Amino acid sequence: MNQIQQVFTEIYKPSFDVNKGEFVDASPYKAYERNCIRYECRCRAGAYFVGNALFKQHTKSKTHKDFISHYKKYYKEVDEAGETIITLTADKELLLRKNKSLLNECLSYKTKIAVLQKQNEMLLEMVKELNEDMGFEECREE
Repeated sequence: MNQIQQVFTEIYKPSFDVNKGEFVDASPYKAYERNCIRYECRCRAGAYFVGNALFKQHTKSKTHKDFISHYKKYYKEVDEAGETIITLTADKELLLRKNKSLLNECLSYKTKIAVLQKQNEMLLEMVKELNEDMGFEECREE
């Protein structure tokens, strides 16, 4: 029975070695890992590897070694910009949600203010009526 299997593909990014100050290859897989994710390498079109054995074989190629030696020059800034875009987009979404909730809160406060202003006007009218009524009664008594 044939089944369709979903393939997850990620772009391979070498890690930075702080001691040497250059980019080096580090295997993205654990030893004897099953169901490995397919990594696509940008050293040449169509280059990919799945698993530790193919990764080690791929990193020995000349085009990949050239790719690693020039990674900082061509790809580092692009990768960092992509990560920055992702974080800024997430921050923007959080701020938009916060802004929306604050607008809703502001509208609810405006409605409460309108209701309180109406109540205040009604109470002022009642006080005026009571003051007028009291003044009229004082005139009767005299």
